[in-house]
Amino acid sequence: MSLTVPPLLPSAVTSLPIVLARALPSHCPLETVIQSGVELCVRFSAGHIMRTLIALVSALLPSASLADSVRHLSVPERFWGTWAPSADLCADDKSVFVVSAKGYVSSQASCTIQWVTETAGASGPFYSAHMRCSNPATPNETTEVNRIIVANEGGELSAGPDFKQLKSYRRCPAN
Repeated sequence: MSLTVPPLLPSAVTSLPIVLARALPSHCPLETVIQSGVELCVRFSAGHIMRTLIALVSALLPSASLADSVRHLSVPERFWGTWAPSADLCADDKSVFVVSAKGYVSSQASCTIQWVTETAGASGPFYSAHMRCSNPATPNETTEVNRIIVANEGGELSAGPDFKQLKSYRRCPAN
């Protein structure tokens, strides 16, 4: 039994002579392409290489529309308000913190929001607020602080410096 395998390229292409790198003429040092029996010199300049590299990187990197994180310049409005660990502690100034579009204020610190990163999660988005904070006792000294904020059911949220230290908070009624 004889098995015939069709050629991968048409016979006209496979019958053309192949010019090896060592046989290239000096006027075609980089690459020679054979088409219809005629040598065509293809020269690559730094511009060609750079454009090719940029096109390749652009195609391989994910676009902003596919990104799973989005940076905002302020805190989402649904987090604005006064928060406490429980409704009973809403009257205790040492237990509450206040969130606004560009601020986070507690008894320990007064912070200005630099940006908020929204990241897609399995149970909904979570937020990381990057803030510049000062202590009321030393207002001239600032520190950079990140705070994770996750929306929970029932108008609650969890917040903390990292995922292992998240604590639950309830929104306090407006005075």
